[in-house]
Amino acid sequence: MTLNSNANSTAAPKGIEINIVFLLETVLKRWWLLVVSAVVMAAIGLGIGVVTTTPTYTSDMSFTTYNQEASNVVSSGDINSSVQIANTFKYILKSRTMLEKVAQSCGAGTTIKQIESSMKVTTEPDTNIIIIRITTTDPNLSYRIAVGFEECYQGVVDYAYPNATLQLCETPLLPQDPDVSKSAMRFSVIGAIAGFAIAFVAVIVANAARDTVQTVEDIQVKLESNLIGTVGSVRIKGKKKNKGYRLLLSDRTLGFSFIESYKAIRIKVETFCARKGHKVILVTSAGENEGKTTFSMNLALSLAQNGKSVLVIDADLRKPAVSKFLNLNVSPEYDLASVISGKTELSDAIKFVEKHRLFILTTARSNDEPTEILSSQQMAKLIKAAREEFDYVIVDTAPAAVVNDANILSNFADAAILVVRENFSPCARIRGVIDDISTNKAELIGCVFNNVASDGVRGAYSKYKYGYGYGYGRGYGYGGYGYGYGYGESSSRSDSSKSND
Repeated sequence: MTLNSNANSTAAPKGIEINIVFLLETVLKRWWLLVVSAVVMAAIGLGIGVVTTTPTYTSDMSFTTYNQEASNVVSSGDINSSVQIANTFKYILKSRTMLEKVAQSCGAGTTIKQIESSMKVTTEPDTNIIIIRITTTDPNLSYRIAVGFEECYQGVVDYAYPNATLQLCETPLLPQDPDVSKSAMRFSVIGAIAGFAIAFVAVIVANAARDTVQTVEDIQVKLESNLIGTVGSVRIKGKKKNKGYRLLLSDRTLGFSFIESYKAIRIKVETFCARKGHKVILVTSAGENEGKTTFSMNLALSLAQNGKSVLVIDADLRKPAVSKFLNLNVSPEYDLASVISGKTELSDAIKFVEKHRLFILTTARSNDEPTEILSSQQMAKLIKAAREEFDYVIVDTAPAAVVNDANILSNFADAAILVVRENFSPCARIRGVIDDISTNKAELIGCVFNNVASDGVRGAYSKYKYGYGYGYGRGYGYGGYGYGYGYGESSSRSDSSKSND
């Protein structure tokens, strides 16, 4: 039976919830995609700019102006007067009379409109210098028009402004190289911005389409399940950045939030089990690398710290984890499989770990016939005997959506807890696991929302800021191989954040 008390009592949220921190984290984890997209689009934009932009050629000249009536001693008033005269000459040089003279000088085929569109007259700020730039697609035409201004300006100026002098400083030259095009760079910048925006939107849309559990509300609304608690992600620092480090409550450096989250979960589990008379708790997840083994160990440790006798059974016969988690050397003669086969007594196989005050029944190595072992009457008898001996029995098993082991064991357990990692397994797969458990004997206590980015954007600062557990591969992951060894499908995997089972 699935508990939906919280789901039923909690109204569905109105509107659309947007988790800004989660969205930012999602985008930053795929920063390389944004960079690649921006670079590619910038290159495309640059290519378009080069192909579509016609090269231009510029020939320029410069003039100075001054008042003919000025004395030999130049005062500040004379300078101000020359600046004003320069502004007047700007108009004269662009006048229709001037353009007609230049057109006649350039010869047939050169129009006033053509000259007007090609010329640009400017003054240097706070000076009496005037600059004329002629820009066309033909270097000879640019030079010819510039020379036309050189030949004609004096007559027009003497007629229009006889009391002032416009003197040529720099003569025009025939352009040898095309102008540096700003259009191509402009296209490149636009392309980079467009590429970044496209990749940004694509990441957001793709993430939204994944239909994974991204918020607490998703567990209650999408999964229609009870939320037992939330466990945040932890950033591993210093000497702990190695594949042998395990996240355990006994390590006080993990922080207040991590420890308190398990205490809160323990209280809920104890209350539920006391009310129902349950003692055997099955812990599983939809897929691998969601953190179920670390959760199993920390839940057991929290119960033991509260004075309970707790037995942890490593029932993952395909990929045993508990012995490596606690650095235990276990002989195959004293593990779960040997007890089921009748070769070893249960009391001889159970180990007591003094440091953590926990009783452990481990699996030494993977087994070729896990289904037959777990579904046997001997397994049922073992769990029955453990139920009578201990206050709590925590059974850590394989992911329920990958292989059938958890479904088998849920017929022997009293209750079950499902570990759900943030933004990992599809909701449809998790709902399938919930439905399977609900058809068996074990009563689903609810879901634990694991590896939640509670402290902001993770992954952008340290590749060791992963989920909870251990591994034998790079980082804290399982080492890159899936469950089943040919018996079942591999679960989905995240390369950027490997939470461990």
